[in-house]
Amino acid sequence: MKSNHLKIKGLLVNALLLAVLALPTSVFSADAIQSHESIRDAARNHAKDNLTGYSVPPTVTVNRIDSRLRLTKCSQPLDAFSPPTGHKLGRTTIGVRCSGIKPWSLYVSVMVSLDTEVVVAAHNLARGTTLSATDLILEKRDIARLRRNYFDNPARAIGKKLKRNLQRGQVLDSLYIVTPNAVKKGSKVIILASSKKIQVRMPGKALSNGSIGELIKVQNIHSKKELEAIVISPGVVKVAM
Repeated sequence: MKSNHLKIKGLLVNALLLAVLALPTSVFSADAIQSHESIRDAARNHAKDNLTGYSVPPTVTVNRIDSRLRLTKCSQPLDAFSPPTGHKLGRTTIGVRCSGIKPWSLYVSVMVSLDTEVVVAAHNLARGTTLSATDLILEKRDIARLRRNYFDNPARAIGKKLKRNLQRGQVLDSLYIVTPNAVKKGSKVIILASSKKIQVRMPGKALSNGSIGELIKVQNIHSKKELEAIVISPGVVKVAM
């Protein structure tokens, strides 16, 4: 009888031990654990809020956090931040920290994509082409994968000359184009000098090449005096009075 009693007692002890082992770890911990999803949400929201001025929202993909990482549940709302060397687009890192009773901080890897319309070649374009409205169209691209030299408005590139060939659908990079000279060195120019009351026009000669908006040196043909002037249109420059 005593032997049966010991067996029953042993079975009860084993059952209790198994039940204890099955309990969540948090039962034994004095502190609750911060969920990984809440940390990822904080990083995701910060990345979205950090990217403004676009007509479409970014797509933010947050990497999973190592399942072995266990951080104390924060007594305050989580604070997300961008490191000084972080980027707003592409592969970047977002910091998430707890400033509560038991502070901690963590860096989370994220990928920020943004599909927006950029200028691309409407058809194959040869080097030396002076771009017109029919040469360029808008198409959506992930600008996180582009350099910052893209255009979002075809008008900004019209009249520029290509420095290299472009294939149909290829994104127009500002490094691929050059502004044609509106004035060539040695050519005759009209020099304008104006004030609120009068405007003077005089013949001159360009002493350097220049595109519209550039400051170049010109010479007054009559006085032989050299002046600095802004190119305002092909063959026309303007000096201040």
